[in-house]
Amino acid sequence: MRLFIALQAVAWHMILGSAFCGTALAGASWNSTLSHFTTTDGTTYAYDFNPASGSNATFLLLHGYPSSHKDWEHQIAALNAAGFGTLAPDMLGFGASDMPTDPRQYRAKRLSNHLAELLNHKSLDTVIGVGHDWGSVILTRLAVYHPDRFDKFVFVNVGYQAPGGFVDIDGLNSMLSAEYGYTPYGYWYFFDRYDAGTVIKAHLESFWHLVFPENHTVWVNHLAPISAARSWLQAETKTNDPSFLSAAYKSDWLAWMSRPNATESGLNCYRSQLRGVNDADESTLKTEDWELHVPVLAIGGSLDPIGRADLMVASTQPWALAGFETKTLDSGHWTAQELPDEVNELLLEFARKDLVH
Repeated sequence: MRLFIALQAVAWHMILGSAFCGTALAGASWNSTLSHFTTTDGTTYAYDFNPASGSNATFLLLHGYPSSHKDWEHQIAALNAAGFGTLAPDMLGFGASDMPTDPRQYRAKRLSNHLAELLNHKSLDTVIGVGHDWGSVILTRLAVYHPDRFDKFVFVNVGYQAPGGFVDIDGLNSMLSAEYGYTPYGYWYFFDRYDAGTVIKAHLESFWHLVFPENHTVWVNHLAPISAARSWLQAETKTNDPSFLSAAYKSDWLAWMSRPNATESGLNCYRSQLRGVNDADESTLKTEDWELHVPVLAIGGSLDPIGRADLMVASTQPWALAGFETKTLDSGHWTAQELPDEVNELLLEFARKDLVH
């Protein structure tokens, strides 16, 4: 049982996080095409929306850390061309959305409620939820708290994260280092330090090269080991820009990551988990509340050293009671960007199965 809980919590690993702070901006060039929505509790989200043709489903695309809706640009183009709708928000703390600095503002139930409000705002009834990295964590909570809103779920690189259970980073690193030869989540300790946001901000270009490396072994040697991320940044280390991301993507990323407090608030994805902000919400959930009663697809990357494909399947398959499919591609952590054509094909094939109009 302890091993199962550990594997369940492991899927938190791929949460390469989130980046937040402040209020939504409406004038910047990287934000000029987005719409904005304010929830009932006063939180503002920026989002990209393209309606479906006829009765086709709409894909809710939830990005991870440290990213924005731009992560899905290849998928948005392909899905829209095929007649499917897309709704891609900047998650709380990212891009042009609000960026609170209090970890308590990142309660997973709160964020899932926000996104359910956004679905209502767009009057969407047939929805396929897709999550990557931190987005998979919030998609999990949407599945738990708003299961009636979704027809299917897709998890990319990070699997379903069943609520409950203490996220024991020390235990996970110890257990997995014995199996894999490295500590997958050593960077969590750095992200939890009081000065982490300041260090990242001071070395933002170096941070870009750390989180978006061309060579996947960079994470094994410079992100996963304890203290390695801080050392990388303070040495102002840089590598080649990744071939799978455009110069425009990088420019956009540097712009919104330079917003006041953006590097600080994003770390609350990690800090909220380490400080138990979800415990009260999830303490009353029963096992049956965790079960997934719609078809599930998991897409992994064989070269992802942190969001490992084997751990993604282990955390997802036991809960997928209405059908489970998995596909592992030859990619690292940024599968949707590294292999967009393959991911697009999988999404379209999955969406077209068992269509009822």
